[in-house]
Amino acid sequence: MPDYKSLLRSIGLNESEVAVYLTNLEIGPAQAQNLVKRSGFSRPATYLAIEQLTKKGLLSSVLRGKRHLYAAEPPERLLNFGRARLDNMATKLVEIESIVEDLRMLQKGERPSVKFFEGALGLRSILQDLVNSKPESIDEIVNIDALRKVFGGKELEAAQNILDKIKAKGRALFAGHVTAVRKNVEARILPKDFQFAGDIMLYNDKIAMVSYKDRIMGVVIEDAVLANTYRALFELAWRGAREFPKFGY
Repeated sequence: MPDYKSLLRSIGLNESEVAVYLTNLEIGPAQAQNLVKRSGFSRPATYLAIEQLTKKGLLSSVLRGKRHLYAAEPPERLLNFGRARLDNMATKLVEIESIVEDLRMLQKGERPSVKFFEGALGLRSILQDLVNSKPESIDEIVNIDALRKVFGGKELEAAQNILDKIKAKGRALFAGHVTAVRKNVEARILPKDFQFAGDIMLYNDKIAMVSYKDRIMGVVIEDAVLANTYRALFELAWRGAREFPKFGY
């Protein structure tokens, strides 16, 4: 014999709603006090169940003389309710899929957190995480020419709008042709024989690495030990790079 209660709970009804619906289905149209007695739930719980079942279209009220009765809708109505729940869940899954990358940014654990990104939207997610992390300082190594090859004018402008929200001081090691840097950023130029097509940003306990070779691909690693290791390497490169005039927008 099927477990009716479990099946009804699986489509979104709670214990009291299941009990009231099955009781009402069994005894037919009934007053609220009769449903309280037969369902086995308290008066407040039963009245709340009646209210919720009515909203879900599984219970209706009828007036017989001066008596206010409640009647369970035919079992076929459960199919409509279940299908509506599935359609709503499908919509919600699409919405959740659109925020998965943002939620990954919030995920933490004892092991290093590694998150992958792709395309212009992926780079924007990394930059937005940079803003949300509110770092005290940022260290960056970037080939500005490689960035411009894969990042169009509008995309570059959108990225700049995100970066403008950052108030933290920073240091940047540039390869390629650079004419200006953001405020609060101290810049130096790498030797011309340093050939690479990427970007490394160090902020808080995070390392963001982006490849601009043919297409944009990025990874963000959150781990204090690794971040400090990369900072040591950055410091070594910083000391060997030549100074660059400061510019402001």
